[in-house]
Amino acid sequence: MKIAVTGGAGQLGTEVLRKLLALRAVTEVRCLDLRPPAAAGTKLTHHPVDVRSPALEGLFEGVDAVVHLAFLVVTWAPRERFWSVNVDGSRNVFECAARRGVKQVVYTSSIAAYGVVKGHPVPLVEDSPRVCQQEFPYSACKHAVEAFLDDFEPRHPGLAVARLRPAILFGRVMDHPLGYGLQRGTLGDLGESPMPVVWDEDVADAVVLAVKKGARGAFNLGAEECVPVRELALAGGLKTVKVPRPVALALARASPTLERIGLGRAFDPAWLEHHEPVMVMSSEKARRELGWAPSCPTARDVIQRHVRVVPRRTDPRIRAFFAAVGLGARVKPLPADAQRLTVRLHVNLTGPGGGDFALRVAEGKLTVGSGVPRPPTCVFTCTDKVFLDLCAGRVDYASAQLTGRLRVEGSPMDAMVLQGALQQFRRDEPGPGGAVARGLRRWIAAEPQGGAPT
Repeated sequence: MKIAVTGGAGQLGTEVLRKLLALRAVTEVRCLDLRPPAAAGTKLTHHPVDVRSPALEGLFEGVDAVVHLAFLVVTWAPRERFWSVNVDGSRNVFECAARRGVKQVVYTSSIAAYGVVKGHPVPLVEDSPRVCQQEFPYSACKHAVEAFLDDFEPRHPGLAVARLRPAILFGRVMDHPLGYGLQRGTLGDLGESPMPVVWDEDVADAVVLAVKKGARGAFNLGAEECVPVRELALAGGLKTVKVPRPVALALARASPTLERIGLGRAFDPAWLEHHEPVMVMSSEKARRELGWAPSCPTARDVIQRHVRVVPRRTDPRIRAFFAAVGLGARVKPLPADAQRLTVRLHVNLTGPGGGDFALRVAEGKLTVGSGVPRPPTCVFTCTDKVFLDLCAGRVDYASAQLTGRLRVEGSPMDAMVLQGALQQFRRDEPGPGGAVARGLRRWIAAEPQGGAPT
């Protein structure tokens, strides 16, 4: 099976790519995104393309299914561009898929397609009325795409279209103000209404299930037992910050200007202009028809998972390890066989003390930095606790991989760069470098282990 994924470099797209690449039945995954993906795999190809481009149709040649995720969400953009990318781009995706004879499209719509307004039934179900909310561009765009599909689907009965309507996505990477606050251990308290949430990997599971089943129709995706922000924060041990709505709106309206001078990211103030609607939905249809069984079934499970896996402040011992690796790479050349490699290794460490590190090998040199290399040739994932155990020699690399405590995606040979660095770090050598390494190992071994397993 060959699958194309628009928006594969985003938060949800990364999780969808990972899960599709792990399926034996999938032989090729095409990531269609202007930005390179953060997932790795030999079956993955990246095609930098705008969803509005006529070139999209050619990239659907031979594709069995299309997963359409590309959408501007919280980012501020001129309204014309916002509509053009989201609505015109989505129409182009569906029309290109139909012309190329694609059999399945899975589209991630949103709970916002119902309209973020007061007066909804409780709970929202898939045939609840959808309200066009022009004053909220994101919601209006989701509504417009679904209105287009209402007309498009009957004209293309051979194309199965599944509309997934997730709640607010929580996950390892949340590149917006809500995510930034969560990383600092806070949740902004803007009202008493329940906050509809869902774990992003659970939504990715639903995407895969919809592809496998050739699903049609709409499916709500949300954690059960929605609670207000204060209760959600209490369940995760977070602090709530009471933000007066006028202040929050003023900051959001100023964010495009602040971004231009290098202060933060532009954020669409329309996300703050609706007033406490009750948006509680039922996901019973997805459970029944797709067999969806979320790993975080309740809102409290979602926030507790977030607290366990999302880095807040990288453990200084982990930073010291990568600093030592970088210093060693500058003074000691790589082995001859490694010098011929081209490696972009993403070390993805989960847990409160985790973080993202990039090990690159190019032109015979190893460099170490922070962040996510795009596209990576390999992704190494484990908890902060497991990584510290690897550094201290308390855990063997091979046994940790066999027992699932660490995961390697993409080229396993590229992960050997990190494996070699760990072995070198634990090796006793004479001289000042060896003394520094021994002292660092003692520091890692002596302090309490941080983090928690996922």
